[in-house]
Amino acid sequence: MKRVKVGFWGIDSILEFVKITGSSRHKMELVCGSTVVDAKSLLSVLSVKAAQAVELVIHEECCERLLERLDPYIEHGSLLDRAHHLSA
Repeated sequence: MKRVKVGFWGIDSILEFVKITGSSRHKMELVCGSTVVDAKSLLSVLSVKAAQAVELVIHEECCERLLERLDPYIEHGSLLDRAHHLSA
């Protein structure tokens, strides 16, 4: 199982994220606090707080290609997470 922070920077980024996750065979969810949603569902992804980093949980170890495609979201999630910790 892999866990990474991801973040979004607008509706277009969410649409592209769901396109990437939806084309993957891996089972995955987004976790935001106590909320867990399907990372392949546009409505589910839209329901999480876009202004903060959320955790992407991928239920498989061998997912390097997927992680490469999601790298911009992982980088943005890292920035959001750092900013959140600085303001707390």
